[in-house]
Amino acid sequence: MKSTEIIETLRQKLTVPVGRHLYGVLGTYSQLDEFAKKLHQARTTDGVVFPKPTNVNRGILGAIPDDEFKRLAENEAKRPEPTAAHVGRAFERFLNAQLAEKKPLVLSNLEMLFAYHVELSLLRTRAADENRVVLLLPGRKSRDRIVMFHEMSGSDSTLPTNLIAENHLWEIGE
Repeated sequence: MKSTEIIETLRQKLTVPVGRHLYGVLGTYSQLDEFAKKLHQARTTDGVVFPKPTNVNRGILGAIPDDEFKRLAENEAKRPEPTAAHVGRAFERFLNAQLAEKKPLVLSNLEMLFAYHVELSLLRTRAADENRVVLLLPGRKSRDRIVMFHEMSGSDSTLPTNLIAENHLWEIGE
């Protein structure tokens, strides 16, 4: 789909007052950057300007105090599980803080979530009713799955199949 078609479809879906409101836009990094600029120029049907994307990686790192981060980094090679759990908790704190603002949330740069295998179902459960979340995902559809980071050779990350409803997921095709 073209970016303008995705934005118009998204605008209409956001008018539904209740239900699941987790949306995804797939593309290359450059396509997603261009899409984010166009989205930020658009308004919802309520006249609210779509926000600029929020960088999830920075949000996670910002939620971990420097001394804890240093300790985690020093021990990560020996014990990766505590680091992954800590990243997951930091993501939850970050997401809750962002959603407390009660406005549409556009998230980009989700690489840490995949690198640390953070459970993404948190997005699905929190993006409902008044919480609206749009994910900018560097990936593409490939048969029955979504391949993440497809621009990297050898990437085997995939989006969980039931995370985003099929009619809430679009691939930029410009």
